[in-house]
Amino acid sequence: MDEEAVPKPVGLEPVPGEAAASFVRRLALLNGLPAGEVLREAGARRPPQELDPWAQEVFLSEQAVARLAVMAWRTPQELLRALPTLAAGTGRGQPVRVLPWPGQWTPLGPCVGCLARHDDLVAPVVVAGGEPWQVCVRHGCWLRSAADGGPARVLLAGLEEVVQAHRRRVRLQQRVGPYARALLADALQVASAWWQGRQMGSETVWAGREAVLGTGRQRWAVPLVVYPEAVIVAEAMAVYERQRHWGREFDNGAPGWISPRWITFVGERLGMAGPMERGGYRMLREWTLQHRVTAPVVARLARSAPPPGYRLGHLPVMEPHHGLLERGALEEASCLGWRLGRSVTALE
Repeated sequence: MDEEAVPKPVGLEPVPGEAAASFVRRLALLNGLPAGEVLREAGARRPPQELDPWAQEVFLSEQAVARLAVMAWRTPQELLRALPTLAAGTGRGQPVRVLPWPGQWTPLGPCVGCLARHDDLVAPVVVAGGEPWQVCVRHGCWLRSAADGGPARVLLAGLEEVVQAHRRRVRLQQRVGPYARALLADALQVASAWWQGRQMGSETVWAGREAVLGTGRQRWAVPLVVYPEAVIVAEAMAVYERQRHWGREFDNGAPGWISPRWITFVGERLGMAGPMERGGYRMLREWTLQHRVTAPVVARLARSAPPPGYRLGHLPVMEPHHGLLERGALEEASCLGWRLGRSVTALE
């Protein structure tokens, strides 16, 4: 056969955040192959012939990633940077594993803006979300699982504060470290309880965002609607926890005293001092009860001042949080007992 008649393999650029199964399926389609052939070349012994990236994900060993990179005309480092589940699934078990989506990952639709520069979209792209929703800061888009109703993506035109909040969240994670995820989870639970009880910004700022979305009060939209205020609360929680880490109450309050100064501080940061005094404080008080300074008073009074720079650097994971997961639904990382849609019985 004439060499020029043999089709040359076609490489593929991954979409940042893309699921590995989505990438494998697109690579196979571009080269006119079943997905199973690509998986076989990567090292699978009995691969399925086709993949459904909405129901299945592919996990590869380090060697299998290298083989896939050769087929895609990429380096292994490029694939590991772009495909998040590859980095999470390398070096364990069989070279290639095709599994139902694990609970800590969520398949999401992609940001349309992120796809605009790609001209090789022979199949729909599926994104591997470490949480059931995420924000594309570059294009102002909120991506979410549509499993509980509502749209799979929401353009954030007119809601730029949500994009700014996500940037603040990223900075908080950089300053605090992994523990920031637990604090954001707690802050979202507090803000969701406020929304559910029609407190704080429910009738003002949150109602305004719901008007921009054109949704009215919809449960699926709550994380988006309250996100900017939840990030502010999480930042204030980080301030509180840095003090607690050194056995101190917020603002040098008396030992054993759950300081109303911190709750006042949060209300001022939110620009909602009045609603905080009229009932919003209850959710934060419940949080402080879970995050008390437990060292004996005598021991605390005998301690020297914290070292210079103690406000910098990562915080360790502190009680009542433990076994903090890197991914999955944020509410599962919260220490608070209530959940959106359920009665907040602990406070009634």
